[in-house]
Amino acid sequence: MLKGEKSADHCFLYDADFYQQQNIDLITGRHVEAIDKDAHTVTLDDGSTHSFDALVFATGGVVKRLPLPGAELPGIHVVRTLDDSAQLGKALTPGAKIVVIGGGFIGLETAATARQKECDVTVLEGAPRILGRSIPEIVAAAVSRLHEENGIKIVLNARIKGFDGTDKVTGILFEDGSVMPADAVVIGIGIAPGISLAQSAGVDCGDGILVDEFGETNVPDIYATGDCACGHNPRYNTAIRLESWQNADMQARTVARSICGKPEAYAPVPWLWSDQFDWTLQTAGLPHRAEQIVTRGRYEDGAQIFFCLQDGALIGVAGFGKGSAIAKDVRMAQMMMERGVNPDPAALADESIPLRKIMKDG
Repeated sequence: MLKGEKSADHCFLYDADFYQQQNIDLITGRHVEAIDKDAHTVTLDDGSTHSFDALVFATGGVVKRLPLPGAELPGIHVVRTLDDSAQLGKALTPGAKIVVIGGGFIGLETAATARQKECDVTVLEGAPRILGRSIPEIVAAAVSRLHEENGIKIVLNARIKGFDGTDKVTGILFEDGSVMPADAVVIGIGIAPGISLAQSAGVDCGDGILVDEFGETNVPDIYATGDCACGHNPRYNTAIRLESWQNADMQARTVARSICGKPEAYAPVPWLWSDQFDWTLQTAGLPHRAEQIVTRGRYEDGAQIFFCLQDGALIGVAGFGKGSAIAKDVRMAQMMMERGVNPDPAALADESIPLRKIMKDG
């Protein structure tokens, strides 16, 4: 959408007639006002009431904003909806000064797209490095290198005071009194789980709507899935909330099985990807928890794999490379984790030993 290569019609999962063919009543343009968990009813903002045998919260996330002076000025964007992308896309013109606040996946993907549209791009990150919540520092350094080689300026430990401008944003105000000019600003600091409706219905929530390994909440017949759900993962014996396309797809299947009386525990090795310029970053497992990193390949050759270990066990992997260069290796490492294989770190670092052989030997 931002590049102008696809329209909104290209972004829908299904055509409108799909729902009718599948006997699904699709209601759009309405908001849920109340849920009565005892009566098993949902009331919409038009006053209509709908009964349910099972209810699924798939309320996703609420985009985070910055409560700073000037934050409501025109020209300050978020990237969450089709309309958001359409409006921001109009600002991505050659030479435009685009400032992206946030060095996570959304911020970096947006920055890369803006740079490909020949904009002058700066990324502001309040932390000492980018991607601090999701990947080890050595992997983040490789991502930073790619962005800087493509002409993006990355400012770390940024301390923003507010936004300059009258009729529209014209710059970023910093705590030290300096001003950075901007034709458009993108707030890309992540999302918060959409839990307010669930809370009002008496559903237990924390960092998301709390569900068990079958997707069910503390309230019988009420489930949650996707970005809004914080689910117990038996593999790691902890509750994890995952913001990824793969999780939204697979966890939904788990919930559907539970509703249909065929429960199957959801215990994934998490996986996600991010396309930035012509490179792809893929991760599996929990790489941010690594105590030891074993590297295979070189950035200069267009493919690097980072094996992440904790107490000698393989707990995560990250791959960064051109196109699909790292896809097979990341998948192989994911399979090792799924099967409980803990390979020898020396073997992981030895590029002459195929990962398939390492997995077989393990």
